[in-house]
Amino acid sequence: METCSKCGKESTKTYDCEHTNEEEYCVECYTELHYYLTEKPREDIRKTEPIG
Repeated sequence: METCSKCGKESTKTYDCEHTNEEEYCVECYTELHYYLTEKPREDIRKTEPIG
């Protein structure tokens, strides 16, 4: 088992990428990180676009 670098939980499945600085993240932390990377800019765009 690997230990998640972000939350410290032991996990049977971990992921790493350039966004985690090649550190091992559990599924939950990895998913949360990529959700914020992909969804946050869309939310910001919606707030600044004029409606109608």
